[in-house]
Amino acid sequence: MKAKIWKTFWDHEKEEKWLNEMAAKGFAMTGYSWCCYTFEDCAPSEYIYRIEMLEHNVNHPESRKYIQFMEENCVEHVDTYYTWAYFRKKATDGTFKIYSDLDSRIKHYQRISNLWLVLGYVELSVSFSLIGSVVSTLENGSRYMFVNVVPLGMLFSMSIMFLGLWWRYTKKIKHLKREREVQE
Repeated sequence: MKAKIWKTFWDHEKEEKWLNEMAAKGFAMTGYSWCCYTFEDCAPSEYIYRIEMLEHNVNHPESRKYIQFMEENCVEHVDTYYTWAYFRKKATDGTFKIYSDLDSRIKHYQRISNLWLVLGYVELSVSFSLIGSVVSTLENGSRYMFVNVVPLGMLFSMSIMFLGLWWRYTKKIKHLKREREVQE
């Protein structure tokens, strides 16, 4: 039986954990499209899921080569959304880790951190560009002030959220770098 579940995640590790919890309950993810997950029945704990932000778009030769490498190592490429790739492996094949060393984990977190930083700055820039419209509306005493204030509030809130995500990944990167120094 197939089922669709609408859910939003801003943290790929929480999303990955949820997918693995769903698999443990007997629901295997078979597709993804903008907050909509498609599942089908499977044996409980049949699969282990991992999510990775690729360096390039899925159609880029390097990404195609990487996905082929994963498939040659008994890892199934379930779906891709922009540069986010969803992989799964049969649990009976053993543990499934994409990153076996600290440097590759750091690089992955840096890609994600850069994404949130860019999105945060874009939202913040658009927010600042709307401030003039809000001030103008206030000075004119317009009763339609909400037309500019509401989008400004939403954009500013999103910029804070994205920058908060950037900060969270920046802290993870610092922690991993310290861990690497201890190991050396």
